[in-house]
Amino acid sequence: MSRMRKHLIMSQTNQEISKKLFELIQKTEIVLRLYYNKNKWPSIFPTLAQLAELYRDTYQVAPNALHSYLSFYFDEFSPTTNLVVKKCILVCIMVEGHGYSAKIQQELLVACIASFICAKNENDKLQKGIALTEQGKKLWKVRYQLAVKVLEHGGSVNKQATRMLARLQPYCDTLRSKNATPLYDNTTLIVAIAQIIAFAIAKRGCKPNTLGLCIKRIYLTNTDEFVRVSLNKLIEQFGLLPVGASTNYDGNTAVILLKGEQHVLCTLEDNKLTRLIKTQKPYRYEFKQIITSDKQLLYKVWGHIELPSIQPNKSNFDDTFAVIDKLNKGSFGSFRAIEKTIAPFPYIEEALTQAAKLYNREAQKGANIRHSLTMVGLDTASLLCQRVLIEQVISQLRHPFAQDVWHKYQLISLILATLIKKAYGEEFESILSPISAVVAFMLKHHDIDIKRFTYTDEQLDDAKPYSLSRLFGFQSFNEHKLHTYFDAHFGDSPAHQAFQNSEQEKHNHLSEDANTFVAVKVLSMLWSSATFEPTAWQKSVLENQAIKFGWKNIDELHSALLALSLHNMIE
Repeated sequence: MSRMRKHLIMSQTNQEISKKLFELIQKTEIVLRLYYNKNKWPSIFPTLAQLAELYRDTYQVAPNALHSYLSFYFDEFSPTTNLVVKKCILVCIMVEGHGYSAKIQQELLVACIASFICAKNENDKLQKGIALTEQGKKLWKVRYQLAVKVLEHGGSVNKQATRMLARLQPYCDTLRSKNATPLYDNTTLIVAIAQIIAFAIAKRGCKPNTLGLCIKRIYLTNTDEFVRVSLNKLIEQFGLLPVGASTNYDGNTAVILLKGEQHVLCTLEDNKLTRLIKTQKPYRYEFKQIITSDKQLLYKVWGHIELPSIQPNKSNFDDTFAVIDKLNKGSFGSFRAIEKTIAPFPYIEEALTQAAKLYNREAQKGANIRHSLTMVGLDTASLLCQRVLIEQVISQLRHPFAQDVWHKYQLISLILATLIKKAYGEEFESILSPISAVVAFMLKHHDIDIKRFTYTDEQLDDAKPYSLSRLFGFQSFNEHKLHTYFDAHFGDSPAHQAFQNSEQEKHNHLSEDANTFVAVKVLSMLWSSATFEPTAWQKSVLENQAIKFGWKNIDELHSALLALSLHNMIE
């Protein structure tokens, strides 16, 4: 491609980006006004969702521009618009650092914008130093509860954003103080962190380096691991794209627009862009607020520089499951055939040698893949490989509650091992493999539904078994998607069919294998929740399954589980 044609394509693309940036800010201002026209209430939630998607898409193609907006104060727009823009950008930065899915980012952004849809006028006054009326004070106090009602009025079908709004104020209060109150909802934590920082840097005329000082203050005030990790992710992304930071260039204020082998700076006069400079010379930058309405600086300049786009986070979910399909459907007559099947995944060796420890009396890991496979035997080897590959998928899918999901999965594994009296082999793998498969399914298709606490509300249909989804905080899996997923990847597996039956069939239609899955799920709930109480039917299943696997009764099994010192991660 010729240099002229490449420049033309880049110019056209960047002109579109300039328009998109202007559209983003303008639409934020418009959305924040919708509340004041009650006829517009039904359109608020879908409009919020569209705006959240625009933020997400814009950040993917123009992260430089949005990073710069943390330094720029849009003089022609309201203080609340400035605040919300910065808050959404901070969320985009943290989500990118964590590697979360587009669906999770969408929910977080909706909560960000919604947090001010009912209090724009009040916040504008507060930011300008104008005292609120008594009515205004009351409205400000209940702004989040009111936002929840407005979202519900607009037909919000997903309750994640409303859940975050309900927790947002106490989370912000805790993060600002040295109060050691536990903070369990990591999604709300991201929004709260963004809100605190946005309030600091969106205040008109804020001091230099306010951004760094605010991050430092939150970090030193809080010991919560997720808070500190999120702040580190924020800093890492700033390090990659320190765009919008200011420096001194030959006696003039200059702003960095692009960091690379050759940096791009722009000089300012009266906070308006005067010229672009390319340089390789290193400069010392600082966060410094720039109050401007210069369209060249805010929008059009991005049509003149090559923007680094962000590639979407890719998982090897589909590639891995292509091999899992072979392990499910293949009939292996030798260890060599299994080795050949898993050859595309060199990282599996360490995981496989560790997993094989269960099959060794001395609990020693396998020396290599072949040794690990021979330790478990040919009949079990393909099942073990399948399960280990799925566990790799689980560990690679990024999620705000990833640590909790992995902990609960390990708890299930321990409970299962105890139930079958550590009789590791084909039966153990045929039970754990479907469970690992459904956890991977959940992370991919129900990521926004996962919560830290278990879901212990009563079931609407008591005739159906207890869903594994309740262990991870929501009522049920999408039956159609789960059936399609199992049919595509595990269609020939009786064990996976039994698990699916344990989720969907009524009590009197469950096979013995399906009842084993019911027992594992109910036991996992019992040992993860202080409020879960099994039904009479579930108690009967537990008793029967305990006896089936050689225990005198369920009490003896519970005593064995108690000796494991199982614990919930929520202290």
